[in-house]
Order: sequence, then structure tokens, then C-alpha cells
Amino acid sequence: MSAKEISDTVKILISSMAQKAQFEELYAKAKAQLKDFGAKPIKDVGQILTIVQEAEVPESKVMEFTQEIYIKLSQDNGRDLNQARQSWVVASGNNFEEFVRNLINDALNREGILAIKGDQLKRNPKAKEIVQFLTLKANRRCTQQTTGVWPDSDIVVLTKDKKGNLKVFALLNCKTSDHSRNDAVLFWALALRDNNIKYCLMTQDLDKKFVKGDNEASGLRKKAEAYLDRVYTTHPSTTECAQVRKLDFTKPDGANSLFDDLRMWRKEVVPDFANDFLSKESLLS
Repeated sequence: MSAKEISDTVKILISSMAQKAQFEELYAKAKAQLKDFGAKPIKDVGQILTIVQEAEVPESKVMEFTQEIYIKLSQDNGRDLNQARQSWVVASGNNFEEFVRNLINDALNREGILAIKGDQLKRNPKAKEIVQFLTLKANRRCTQQTTGVWPDSDIVVLTKDKKGNLKVFALLNCKTSDHSRNDAVLFWALALRDNNIKYCLMTQDLDKKFVKGDNEASGLRKKAEAYLDRVYTTHPSTTECAQVRKLDFTKPDGANSLFDDLRMWRKEVVPDFANDFLSKESLLS
């Protein structure tokens, strides 16, 4: 091996050892904090995610560490590896977007609020009118034809009115970091403003674009404060303001700002809403 190859190998080994040590430290911290682990799996995922983000784990490792810690804690509770992995998938959906949907549904389905994947909604015959309402009409100048453009919406938040009609009142765009083209989120916020639908960004903010506020705010945060109905971030160091809210899953009420906003917006957009239980299964059946 050349000197460079040896040096590169040593760096990889050192990095691997450091990551292993950091993982064990975070696992021990999670085990100490989650005394009732397993009682509420979705909240368990949120708490572990917050612990991992507090440690400023590299962006590419955040969900990986969260998953590995969850699975190891599940095994500590007597589950075998397959059961632990299955529990992780059910609770987290295996990604940030699915975790957010599970979080909302776990808290609000009983109140008649449902969060569903945008692509799933598009395929549902029961949601035909909602899909038509959300699809923007775009006039193609070259062909002088009209086409429909579906908004960039990872999560569609629905309810029913007292006549049993499905109504949409909010769209959530989920991003892990600014690498995920958050400027496109601003475009959709403006494009949908006339529809009276709330448009929000849900982010892990792994590159800290929303951490600093006031006069120290990034250019992206300033634009988001101006054009989005709300930004929700899971980064523990976030400076909050009226438009940028921090979700802290280590606290029992750590996601209340999100839930309270959804309740408020439903009341604004669908005044005659029904409180009857609403779930994805009932919508798809």
C-alpha cells in the first residue's frame, strides 16, 4: 500500500471508532431518559431523534443513529431483531416524512384530523374533488395548452365537514435540510395562497438554516418567515418566533404548537368541521 492509501485507511478507522463511541454514548443517554420505552413507540422515535440531533451527529447519520438506537432499546425490552425492526418501521415509517404523518395521526385522528401522503391521496377516488382543487392550472405558452401541476406536498391534512365531505386545510412539505431545495417550498406557498390552504415547512434543519433568528436569521429563514404559514423544525438549538416553531419530542407537550395550529387552521378553513374519528383506513375503504 502507498503512504496515501495507508493514511486514508487510518482516517476511515479513526472515523469509524469515533462514530461507534458517539453511538454508544447516545444509546446510553436514550436508555436513561426513556424509562417507559415501548409504551408509545411514535413518541419514542421523536425523543430519540431529538437526542441524536442535540449531539449534532453528521447529517447522513441522523436517521441511521435514531433507527439503531430504537432497535437496540427494543431488543433490550425482550424483542428479537425482526420484531424490533418491524416496530421501528411501524412507528417511524423508516423516514422523517412518515414519522411526521404518524405523529399527527396518533394525536389527532380521534379529533377528525388526518394526515396522508400526497401521492396516496391522488390515487384515491374519494378525494377526486380535493385533488382537482389542489391541482394548479398552468398554461403552456409553446403549445397553448393547459396542464395540471400537483403541488409539492408530502403531507396533506384533511378533515370532514358535518355533511361528510372531505376537506383539505393544510399542506406540509417535509425536508431534512436546505439541500432539499427549500426555495421551491416558497414558490408553492405563494402559488397556493389564493386557495386558502395553509402551507408549511417541516424540517430537521440539519444544516442549521433556521437556527438563528431576528437580525442573525439566514436569507432562507427571512423569506420563510414572510411567505410560509409556519416553519416547524426539530433542531434543538432553534431560536423561535411567531412563524418558526421548535418541536421538542423529549417533552410531553413538545409538539403541541403543531397540533394547536392544525386545530386552529381547520376551524378557519372548515368552520363546519366534524370531530368524528378519521383515519387512513376509513378514507381508503
